[in-house]
Amino acid sequence: MSEVRRWRFGAFALWEGEQRLERDGQPLRLGSRALGLLVALVGRAGEVIGKDELLAAVWPDVVVEEASVRVHMSILRKALGPPGPQDGCVEWIANIPLRGYRFLGRVHCDFVPSAVAAQVAQAPQWDAPAALPARLSRLVGREVEVERLLGMLAESRLVTVAGPGGVGKTSVAICVAALYRERRQAPIGFVDLAPLTSQDHVLTTMARAIGVRGGVPDIEQAIVQRLEGQAMLLLVDNCEHVIERLSPLLDRFLAALPGLQVLATSREVLRVGGEHVFRLMPLAVQQFSTGSLAHALRSPAVQLLVERAEAAGASAFDDASSGPLTRICQQVDGIPLAIELVAARLGSQRVSDLAFRLDDHMRLHSTVGRAALARHRTLAATLDWSIGLLGDAELLLFRRLSVFRAYFGIEAALSVASSALDPDVASDALLSLASKSLVVYDTDQAADSPYRLLDTTRSYAQVLLVQAGERDPVSKSHALFMLDLMGVATADLASLDADAWTQRYRGCLDDVRAALDACIGHHDDMTIAGALTVASAPLWFRLSEVSEYRDRVRAALGHVDALKVPDRLTAGRLEIALYNALWHTGGTVPEMTQACERALACALEFKVKTLEFQARWGLCALNITRGAYSPALRHAQILSEFASHSTNAVTRNLSHRMLALASHFCGEFAEARAHAEAAADVDDAIRRNHANAFQPDARTTAMAILARTLWIEGDSRQAMATAIRCMEEAEALGHALSVCVALFWICPMAIWAGERSAARAWIDTMLLQTGSKGFAYWHDWALCYDDALKLGEVDDRGEHIDAVAAKVLAMDEPRREMMATFCDLWVDDDLLARAMRGEGQWSAAEVCRAAGRRKELQGNEAEAEVLYLQAHALARSQRALAWELRAAGALEGLRAGVAQR
Repeated sequence: MSEVRRWRFGAFALWEGEQRLERDGQPLRLGSRALGLLVALVGRAGEVIGKDELLAAVWPDVVVEEASVRVHMSILRKALGPPGPQDGCVEWIANIPLRGYRFLGRVHCDFVPSAVAAQVAQAPQWDAPAALPARLSRLVGREVEVERLLGMLAESRLVTVAGPGGVGKTSVAICVAALYRERRQAPIGFVDLAPLTSQDHVLTTMARAIGVRGGVPDIEQAIVQRLEGQAMLLLVDNCEHVIERLSPLLDRFLAALPGLQVLATSREVLRVGGEHVFRLMPLAVQQFSTGSLAHALRSPAVQLLVERAEAAGASAFDDASSGPLTRICQQVDGIPLAIELVAARLGSQRVSDLAFRLDDHMRLHSTVGRAALARHRTLAATLDWSIGLLGDAELLLFRRLSVFRAYFGIEAALSVASSALDPDVASDALLSLASKSLVVYDTDQAADSPYRLLDTTRSYAQVLLVQAGERDPVSKSHALFMLDLMGVATADLASLDADAWTQRYRGCLDDVRAALDACIGHHDDMTIAGALTVASAPLWFRLSEVSEYRDRVRAALGHVDALKVPDRLTAGRLEIALYNALWHTGGTVPEMTQACERALACALEFKVKTLEFQARWGLCALNITRGAYSPALRHAQILSEFASHSTNAVTRNLSHRMLALASHFCGEFAEARAHAEAAADVDDAIRRNHANAFQPDARTTAMAILARTLWIEGDSRQAMATAIRCMEEAEALGHALSVCVALFWICPMAIWAGERSAARAWIDTMLLQTGSKGFAYWHDWALCYDDALKLGEVDDRGEHIDAVAAKVLAMDEPRREMMATFCDLWVDDDLLARAMRGEGQWSAAEVCRAAGRRKELQGNEAEAEVLYLQAHALARSQRALAWELRAAGALEGLRAGVAQR
């Protein structure tokens, strides 16, 4: 078996020639140029390598500026981060002025078998846990509480920070978690439950935050595997509205994971065994002021008020201000959120005037809301007071922004106000709301979506929205904006890599959920709901929320069909979405076929060619799955006719792939090879196009079809080279489905070729990937290949043949056809009859040969010879040299045996 060079430095491992870098066993995504620079530097660690030499090594056939080295070197340094104290250097890469670059770390080199490298690449891969939110301002007056909570975490595995809205639970918990990480050098995970509208999404939200990639069959078990054997503090924020689902989950995780600790924030306790509750109180306020500002500032509440007021542009305070400052803090009961809302006004109002006006408002509010808890009354009164000072445009925008569940940008804000406000007016209103702390402006977020509403203020604004009678029209505007945004996201698939795309759009999921729920609740908007369901498909798939997406598609279809005048075209598009979701979640072939047939009927009725193309694509693949190869080829040929008149490169590529697939299984190997070669000649833009978003990678799939086709045609050397290159590319993509589909095609080829080491490595990888990702259909194929390879591994071959023969009888036709190519005794009369009818042509020659061998073993040499001749003639007519040679060998052996007698 071939070996590959592996360099190790610090926590990193770098494989030469495989374009792969790992930190602590987890892959790091880097561009090929940055990786090329790293290979050049690490391979000659300690030497100064000139910029010209690096350009020649990494850009050998391209003329580029010297700045390219600097840019990619910067990317590389950021990815590697600083060395640890045990790494023997203060930086990994040094810039030597006027000379070049030098790698400073200690490097160890070894060689590992390529199969081992493949197994390492296929180990369960996790993403990094979600980082703590950045603090936008320092935490004031909570030093005692923070230390108390750190002490509780030293003794308890579950600590809940409980308290009313606005008291500062999240801010305190984030500070505690950051100090915990600093002092214990332990990893932190942050789970934000505030955007959730349903308890059903708690588990998947936790999984993403912890770093579990989607698509696993058992999410809860995957979380346990992710955290097993390590210490971690999990900060779970805003738990109160999902306690029913969350509490049992935390209970099970704490029982299964001894190293796990949980710090939760909630308005009520979680009621989990072993929970320690810390009741967070409002900031302390002195009852009396002596007239000294210094004395007033001993109160944490006054400290916060002064700090935030100065940040809002207030003039410096003096001793005369101490009384009003203290009185304001008393009036709002020391609640931090209320203090921040009031402080925002001190930039444009004298503290004595504000204290007087606030005092009047609080007295009025206390007389009309005596039934509420005091602190709840205070916060509501402060919000009422803040809202009462808003202009009409600010108030309208504030209540309409409550439809957003997560971060949003100025374009989003304008979209929900466009029916009532001029864009310039709405823009000014948004900036004003941010300056008054009613909208949070988070500089740590992406520049295009820096705004959000706190959970408390969002709930308040939603009440105002309902009272204004605007909920339905504003929810519709929100849904239309999300529909447009999902269109932009779909277009971006072609220009952004998977990580960049996911990073940009992952925060949209909760808003898509909310928009869909609102539309379905308002039946007049079902056309929008259907369109948004279809348009948002890439988001659900990229975040591996496909099961939820499938259920939402079914729900949307039910509502669309129930309309007085059903929207059949929307229904047709939803049927294709349902097919895609079912394909990835273990749907049955009849259910998927029904979805595609309904979509095709709609496409033909409304003459929508793109929908027809998608439906025929699905029917072609499904016919292949159930062994109906001739109907599959007819669909592929219709696709080809459509593609021949199209200028769209994606459409032509899809057509080539379908023709390669169907032609292969129909035994038309020359056609299959030509179309596979054409489909493999594809650029990155086509591979990332939204039309390919739910499919295995276009290039690696075509290469895999090509590899198996080449082997059957007799070009074994080129076939293996293509298969190896296909696997390298599929693994580099990090896309599990693409890997599994490639292995479906190339594993049997390795078995036929007697490449046992490669076959075992590939089959084990396929078993691992299909099992961990819940790809039941592909897992069944992996088990078939495993049984075939074990023919040369088990001690009792005869017993194994008999055991597998019993399994084969229960298999579908495609798998029975495959098994006949591995062992002559795994063929049956029904399979032979199928071949004689002209079906299953890709393996018909092998089925005839295997049936002939069975006749020969039974002593029926005449029938055996007839079958061998049929196999030989069919293989020759198909130009299937591998099958032809097998048939010729069998025929020669039979005749030699007869001649000897």
